[in-house]
Amino acid sequence: MYKIDLYKLGFSEKEAEVYLALNTYGPSPASTLSRATKIKRTSVYDVLNSLLAKNLIASFKQGSYTYYSIDDVNKILYQEKEKLRLAERVMNELKEQQLHQSGVQVNHYIGEEGYREMYEEILRANPKELLVWIHLDEFYRALDPVREDEWTKERIKKKIHTRLLMQNTSMARDFKSEDHCSCRQTILLPKENLFQSNCFVYDGNVTFFDAHDKITGIRIRHPRLYEMQRQIFEMNWKLFS
Repeated sequence: MYKIDLYKLGFSEKEAEVYLALNTYGPSPASTLSRATKIKRTSVYDVLNSLLAKNLIASFKQGSYTYYSIDDVNKILYQEKEKLRLAERVMNELKEQQLHQSGVQVNHYIGEEGYREMYEEILRANPKELLVWIHLDEFYRALDPVREDEWTKERIKKKIHTRLLMQNTSMARDFKSEDHCSCRQTILLPKENLFQSNCFVYDGNVTFFDAHDKITGIRIRHPRLYEMQRQIFEMNWKLFS
């Protein structure tokens, strides 16, 4: 089981074998690791050098032998956190570059996984504010309620304030009652203002969700189109406040 987890963390098959052997047997020379893993000694040295280069293990001399050990298993976590910070920095730089490019960037998603991916993208973008037109009953058709609850907790933790213009339904009224502890404000719209799809406006993006028939999502990234949609939202917000 651990081997599969290590593969997911970027370990090669032999690196995982040797690392787990070190974790089981403690400080060991290459010969011991070769016998334990049934990997040729010459290959074991290559693997150990690779793990040393990644700063995942340490080595020390004892007599005429070189021993290898796992000095701190937390290094796996530290390195993954560092990768995450790097990925976030690169992502933010790429988004900033896209924002200043001419033309329109459009991403089209179909199906439940694409629908959820667009929703998760909001958390990754981490905007200061999220503006939403939503028919909650229809929106939840495409989302796992458990993941939605987790998503909301992550949004609150990130302090992403949300304002929603929402269809007035029984579910929506229950939803609005939790505004005070959910970092959001909700306005319930009169029944004559009926819409079935959903629109999210944030951080240079305008995203449309539709859960009817074939689940579809479209994200448009363009500074002027975003600004226009944001202004329309503000007019709606004042109109129904």
